[in-house]
Amino acid sequence: MWNAKFLLGVGSVLHLAHHASAFVASDRQSRCAQMPTPPTPPQALSMTNDDDDVSSVKKKRVVVIGGGWAGFSAADALATAPADSVEIVVLDASPRGAGGLAGSWTTKGGRPVEAGVHGFWREYRNTFAAIERIGLDLDDVLGPYSPSVLVSKSGRVALAPVLAAGDDAEGSGSSRQMMNLFSSPLESLAELLPPPLDVALVSEFNPSSPLTVVDRVSAVGLLGAWADFGQEDKASWDIYNKVSAEELFLKKAGVTKGLYDELVQPLLHVLPMCPGYDCSAAAALSCFHVFALQSKGAFDVRWCRGGITEKIFDPWAKKLLERGTVDIRGSSRVSSVTQLSDKGADKNGFEVVVNDGQDKIQCDGVIFAVGGVSMGKIVAASTETGELMGSQGFERSRGVTCVAIRLFLRPDTTTKGLLGGKHGSTQLPRDMARAMKDTPVVVCGPDIGSIPELKEVGFCIYDLQRMQDQFAIDHAPSDPNVAVVEVDFFRADSIASMSDDDEVAALTLKAIAKALGTKEIDPSQVVDKSVVRARDAVSHFAPNAPFPDVRIKEGISMAGDWIDRRGHASWSTEKSVVTGRQAAASIAKDLGLDCKAGTIPAAPDTTELSVLRSVASKLRAAVPPPGSGIPPSPWAYAREVLDGSR
Repeated sequence: MWNAKFLLGVGSVLHLAHHASAFVASDRQSRCAQMPTPPTPPQALSMTNDDDDVSSVKKKRVVVIGGGWAGFSAADALATAPADSVEIVVLDASPRGAGGLAGSWTTKGGRPVEAGVHGFWREYRNTFAAIERIGLDLDDVLGPYSPSVLVSKSGRVALAPVLAAGDDAEGSGSSRQMMNLFSSPLESLAELLPPPLDVALVSEFNPSSPLTVVDRVSAVGLLGAWADFGQEDKASWDIYNKVSAEELFLKKAGVTKGLYDELVQPLLHVLPMCPGYDCSAAAALSCFHVFALQSKGAFDVRWCRGGITEKIFDPWAKKLLERGTVDIRGSSRVSSVTQLSDKGADKNGFEVVVNDGQDKIQCDGVIFAVGGVSMGKIVAASTETGELMGSQGFERSRGVTCVAIRLFLRPDTTTKGLLGGKHGSTQLPRDMARAMKDTPVVVCGPDIGSIPELKEVGFCIYDLQRMQDQFAIDHAPSDPNVAVVEVDFFRADSIASMSDDDEVAALTLKAIAKALGTKEIDPSQVVDKSVVRARDAVSHFAPNAPFPDVRIKEGISMAGDWIDRRGHASWSTEKSVVTGRQAAASIAKDLGLDCKAGTIPAAPDTTELSVLRSVASKLRAAVPPPGSGIPPSPWAYAREVLDGSR
């Protein structure tokens, strides 16, 4: 019972902060208009100004629309083809081009900011491989695996430790220190248990939590759906994507209202980043599978040690440009994509119209590496593009609005010996430092402090002095006169609509105080700030949301965290990287290109989960679940019989 609860709770506690990184995984075109406009990058990002007529060159030309993780991954794979066989043009609406919204810039005071803090989970195998292919050392880019604290509207719920500590980077607050907090017998026993039961044994729950034994026992009701849902099974996605997560947990699994409010709802607001009634059951189960059940330590997370542009996308762009076959163009918003043969042209291929006709690129293949909302806008604006893409349900795509606030504060007395981060000291107020002593990452569910603007808003709090070298007290700080805290809000339409940045900063300080139980910081202590409003910037996995396949037709593929959800068992950045490479492989096959575009398979199911899945499959074949097709828990079934709904 205790352990089953963890399927919902701590198994995702660490991932919750992950959706700060999901800010950028969707690779949207439309989002860049919502943030401060940075300087236009140098023209060095443009490889060539050659004639765009595909008939004048022997090389195959591929246009990649979107310059985030998916787009760069696709370009990276295609660029492994012989230089005389291909040229790749990467288009992104952002002036930065490299990284899109994943990019970073500076405040008016010259201090570095970015659109959300970026986490990298242990099972991000393809993402780590992509970083290493750039020639980067993971330990130079990422900090140690860190724990996270989960907070509900009732207060602190649990501290989830780093479980599989052994290959993380060193640091004053490393995961090894966290594991030493637990007794050796518990650690030894945890090593023998499969996920998520191992984490449940060594996690620290708040004794004042309102969760009762009955609440925890009720989580067992989810085991049927857990075993029945296949992360990489199309039939499972078709069934569970039609049902809301709220119906799954409360009606089918029969978890108690207490468990739902204290654990499930907070997790839904920071994982798929929406309330249960507006979240697909398939998306909810997929999150738990990828970030809790996939393998031991699957929810262990590392954080970027600085801005993601500086650490990853700048060197990545440089590497791509050095190959001589890649052209990266910022400020390039795609208006339409049409098939040349459909216009009666004397050749096959496609025409990509950029910036309402200011530029037209003819090519042999196209990869759409943008989010669902952007894709919907492109198709809606161009009948020809809609006909080219076919019936994919883009009109059903929705986005989640996120707001990232970075506050630079007058420094308080230095607090040392803090755990969980790359660095062990902070100059945040002493009571705030004590509240975050175990970890620099605190994850919060909705309705914190009964603040009206936070009714359906989840958020994460980050102490960046402990996470990023550029702000660290003990690591040549770039600005020794400030403490730095970031808060990333999800489903934050109510905050994005606030036009006054000072009001947003004041609300953020209030949210921090309510979540941590600390004194509210006076706004006069804020010496600099950044507010990034990213409207519809993250994929919204609502019931019946579309999940297009990677391959649309010959010469047309798609990539992104919302693509092929029924395929490779991955999420967010990892899904973007995987589908980017899969899209490149599809285009390469169509055009006869010899490139290296393989992907690393997701971790297989644990032995225990495989057995459960086998049993569930046989039960489904023998006695198909009625109605929605989702197996109810015994008590949920009995309730349906008693109330006459069965």
